[in-house]
Amino acid sequence: MAYTEGFENIKYNIAACLISGYLRLCGILTKYKIEGLNTSVNKSAETPVIFAFWHNRQGFLLYPYRKHKKMCVLVSLSKDGEYIARALPKFNMIASRGSTTRGGASAYRGLISKAKLGYSLALTPDGPRGPIYQASQGVLALARKTGLPIIPVGVYATSKFSVNSWDKFQVILPFGKCSIVLGKPLKVNREDNLKELSKDLTLRIQDATSQAAKLCGVK
Repeated sequence: MAYTEGFENIKYNIAACLISGYLRLCGILTKYKIEGLNTSVNKSAETPVIFAFWHNRQGFLLYPYRKHKKMCVLVSLSKDGEYIARALPKFNMIASRGSTTRGGASAYRGLISKAKLGYSLALTPDGPRGPIYQASQGVLALARKTGLPIIPVGVYATSKFSVNSWDKFQVILPFGKCSIVLGKPLKVNREDNLKELSKDLTLRIQDATSQAAKLCGVK
C-alpha cells in the first residue's frame, strides 16, 4: 500500500516536486548523448519495448526520456519508491507499484496490462535489493509473457555522487556529460532457459554500460 495519508501525503508531494525540479535542472545543464538502437527518443517510442538498466542509475534516464510517448516504470512499494512514483508523472511516465519482494504479482499484472495498451516498460533487473549488477529472471519472464523485446540500457554520467545504499545509488550533478547506450534487443521465447538468459542479459547491460563510459571519455 502506498504511503498517502495526512502529513505523509504532503511530504511526498513536496519531495516529488523538488526531485523532479532538480533532475530537470541537471538535465538542462548536462550534455546527453544517446547511441545504439533507435537513438532518437521519439523513434524508440514507436514500438513498445522493455528497457532494462541497473537500479543505481535509474535517475539518469528520467529527463532524456521525458518525451517518450508511453512509458510505465516498475517502482517498489517502499517509502523510497513513493518518491519516485510521484515524480514520474512530471516526466510523462506512470508507475506500476511492486517488486520481487513485495506486491510482485500485482505489479506483474499491471505491467502486462500496460504493455497491451502500447506502453513501453522500464525495469531494473537487479532491484530492489540486489545482488548489484546481476539481472534476475523477472524481467525475462515478463518479456516472454508480453512478447516485447528487452533493450539492455547502459548509462554513465561524469558528474555524480553516490549515496550509502546497497547499490551505491548514483545521483546526477549538473555541468557534466551523460551517455546512454541502447544494446541489441533480446527476444525471449517460450522454450528459453531463463537462468541462462539472465546471465546473457547481465553481460549485455554491462557491455552497454562500458560503451557509455567510453563515450564519456572514461576508459
